[in-house]
Amino acid sequence: MGVEKAVFLNKLFDYYESLLTERQREVFTYYYHEDLSYQEIADILEISRAAVFDNLNRTTKLLEEYEAKLGMAQTYENLFIQLNALNNDDVNTILETFEKGRKL
Repeated sequence: MGVEKAVFLNKLFDYYESLLTERQREVFTYYYHEDLSYQEIADILEISRAAVFDNLNRTTKLLEEYEAKLGMAQTYENLFIQLNALNNDDVNTILETFEKGRKL
């Protein structure tokens, strides 16, 4: 998987994390945030390597489906682009504050 895809999935995770199950969040975080292998995750969670693989596949498909249906990530991206284009100090301060508060 390319870096661009991983960045995209992490962005979707930021928006839709609360729609996932605890196990889906856990496996996604271990794999994408802590850079653990399937086997390392399987050992920690005491599940099979195949279960980790299946969980990640289902989770990434769900995140992509949520974005296709709800479009939150794209909507916010477009909003930020438009607001940044205003080049207004007050708006830029608000955007910077918002970005610092988000999980990155």
